[in-house]
Amino acid sequence: MTPEVEREQIRKAVQAIEETTGERPVGWYSRYAPSPNTRALLVEEGGFLYDSDSYADEIPYWMLVGGRAHLVIPYQLDANDAKFFRGPGWSGAGEFWEYLRDSVMMLYREGEREPRMLSIGLHGRIIGRPGRATALERFLEHCRAIPGIWFARRVDIARWWRERYPLA
Repeated sequence: MTPEVEREQIRKAVQAIEETTGERPVGWYSRYAPSPNTRALLVEEGGFLYDSDSYADEIPYWMLVGGRAHLVIPYQLDANDAKFFRGPGWSGAGEFWEYLRDSVMMLYREGEREPRMLSIGLHGRIIGRPGRATALERFLEHCRAIPGIWFARRVDIARWWRERYPLA
């Protein structure tokens, strides 16, 4: 895809989201793989606090894109209910619950030294099934009992990170 075509797709998507919700999106995630041009086009478009087209880390990070600071809020594909459909994946709610629990506990321990985040991908048509929803219910109950865990949207994480860790 050419940068011109992708630029127009981004512009149309932003317009459609704004018309539908009444608000312009402030973050971006390419549902499918971004192109080598996506991030630069987002910075060029302007108005985005972050993008999530990275699977690289458990903390946000800054990049210089076209000489401008741009925040990346990574998205992890491993803690994702889509793995009930894609292999290798979850065979039942127990495996998903254990993976989420073990992930959050490792990141919680690491978070004693520096911030960490766990991005969990959920889709109503997948996690919403009764035999799977139990994993999410157990996980949320587990996390609510742990002091200092914050349930946040990506935009909230971006605002928090920008305030505390601005690009030097």
